[in-house]
Amino acid sequence: MRETGNKTTCRQWLGCFCCGMVLFVGMGAIKARADSEGRVVTYPAPAGEAATEDYRVEVDGNPVDVYRAETEFFDKKYYFASFDFSGEVTVRVTSPQSLEGASILPERFGIRPTLEKPNALTFTASKPFRIAIERDGRNSPLLLFANPLETDPPKPDDPNVVYFGPGIHNPVNIRLTDNQTLYLAGGAVVKGAVRAEGENITVRGRGILDGNEYPHLKGPGRFMLDMTSCKNLVVRDVILRGSWTWALVPNGCDGVLIDNVKICGSRVLNDDGIDLVNSCDVTIRNCFIRTQDDCIAIKGLTGHDRKACEKMTIEACEFWTDLANVFRIGYECETELMQDLTARDIDVLHYSPTYRKPEEFWSHAVFFLQPSDDMVMRRMRFENFRINADGGDIVLVLARPMVCAVSGRKYTRAGRLSECVFKDISVTGRRENFRGEMRVVGYDEEHAVEDLTFENVVRFGEVATADSPDVTIGDHTRNIRFGTR
Repeated sequence: MRETGNKTTCRQWLGCFCCGMVLFVGMGAIKARADSEGRVVTYPAPAGEAATEDYRVEVDGNPVDVYRAETEFFDKKYYFASFDFSGEVTVRVTSPQSLEGASILPERFGIRPTLEKPNALTFTASKPFRIAIERDGRNSPLLLFANPLETDPPKPDDPNVVYFGPGIHNPVNIRLTDNQTLYLAGGAVVKGAVRAEGENITVRGRGILDGNEYPHLKGPGRFMLDMTSCKNLVVRDVILRGSWTWALVPNGCDGVLIDNVKICGSRVLNDDGIDLVNSCDVTIRNCFIRTQDDCIAIKGLTGHDRKACEKMTIEACEFWTDLANVFRIGYECETELMQDLTARDIDVLHYSPTYRKPEEFWSHAVFFLQPSDDMVMRRMRFENFRINADGGDIVLVLARPMVCAVSGRKYTRAGRLSECVFKDISVTGRRENFRGEMRVVGYDEEHAVEDLTFENVVRFGEVATADSPDVTIGDHTRNIRFGTR
């Protein structure tokens, strides 16, 4: 076996019986298999949605319908499929194109494929996973999402439930308020926008919220999932496809859980994955995000009384940006402060192939910290990151207070940055042109960068130090530390 970075290749792995029952939900069918070892649940796609030209997927002999997504980049398309299971299952993927050189990202799920023949691979799994199967790099990959079995789905006739069963729906705008649940059943494709405001609101289900039909910035709502002034908000398990702008946005919210959400974006500009706007007590976990723009952005915007962005945890996720930043924290800084973010156990599958220098205003980075408007940014912690390099260059860390402009108004001062940690950051894969610059620079003495720690930041086996190539500690910085375990 040859392993490079966060990918496992299939070429080196050369080398059912199933019983079924059908469960009906709404007007469509859910196919399930159950035996003493486990269970598989699949959700047939609505008529006209199943994409059959590039991939076929089976789990223990059960077909899993494949959907198509759009991107502005590479060969303009990719695919995704989703199923639920328990126990151990065997997954089979076939393609009219050869899978001999296919890679599976990331490696942390332990997927070990066997090539049955040039256009078919199989593997076993006993735990949920979210992977990309790439037969030709970033051209037409298959994203495959394996979920745990669903528990306690809501009833369609519950008066507090907005329920969409299997099929295609065109509600355009969905409004949610106190104690309501929006449920997208497996096999549902719901076209439109969601606006939620209130307490104890939940969005869940195995279905798809779809924005493919709306042009850039011309959707039916500000954002695909616009969650405003919510308390105790839960978004889980749904798939978001083809947003016309920012996809999932808690605005001025308190107490947010975003769990096992998959964002299949990159169709248009400005399609940030998850934007945390003036929100606190937020947990994001087990999510897969592919975007054209920033995967995760933390912002302060008007209309929220400068409410702080604080107490945020992001963990066990996979991120992929086709143009911009993986993490962009700051820029819009209409808030008193941004503080107490912990991001850990993250795989960066792909970063922007367009390199921009760290001194450029619109630089691209894996970690871009850019406080503005005299805002305090502090206690940002990034730990246990695995970054897959594909031979192209990217700025790894850019810590740089800036003077930005928001909604036609230019800030007059930069921000302040302190007490941040980058620990156990590993870059592997194809080195080629990769340098992975790390730049820390203050704006002036009043808007400095201080107390940053880089511990065990490793680029292709080389631990970064203050004297390493492509590490710059600039003016107006204090107490910038480097170390190893």
